[in-house]
Amino acid sequence: MPDLIIACLSQKGGVGKSTLARLIARTYAVAGWSVKICDFNTTQLTSYKWAKLREQNQIEPHIAAEPYTSPTALKRETANLVVADGRPDSDQSSMEIARMADLIVVPTGLPLDDLEPQLMFANELVAKGIPKEKILFVLNKTTESRTAVLEARQYLTSATGFLVAEQDISAKTSYQRAQNHGYALSEVGQNIGTLEEKADLLAAEIVARANELGETV
Repeated sequence: MPDLIIACLSQKGGVGKSTLARLIARTYAVAGWSVKICDFNTTQLTSYKWAKLREQNQIEPHIAAEPYTSPTALKRETANLVVADGRPDSDQSSMEIARMADLIVVPTGLPLDDLEPQLMFANELVAKGIPKEKILFVLNKTTESRTAVLEARQYLTSATGFLVAEQDISAKTSYQRAQNHGYALSEVGQNIGTLEEKADLLAAEIVARANELGETV
């Protein structure tokens, strides 16, 4: 059984679920953990294909990934960390994964078209018994408008009590190109240090939250 299960879950596609799964996996792998991404989106297999591309390009550290259909199989994994890259629009699968996860990361963009279904999804998890403190929202594909970021943060936190990561991830071509070659957000290149630093700050928040939740068990 893994020491830690982190789930990246979403009600809708295109909000950055796989992007965060890769960042989390790489962060723990650099720290010496054995890591595996379990890709439940068997139609697209974005994380699985990314890991294969990473292997072909001989990028270290190595990150294993495998297509998955059965959430219950997560507990049979032997890696120190399992990152579950969930399938959007799959309530039953997401619920099973959420019940086993130590931390649930829910990404969202800034438009209401993203925020509304993602918040509804998180509320559904809580209504079905998932502790609210296990859920961490991450604002992804943000613009340069700090007002828009603040409004999105307020939408998620006002009267709900959900936790939102302080560090958001901006919509940058460098992030996209890095992932196209098998890199994570924190590996965009030394000449773009600021973007790497932001990704590392977000990763550190996720690690810290996972540690906090582990201490309360």
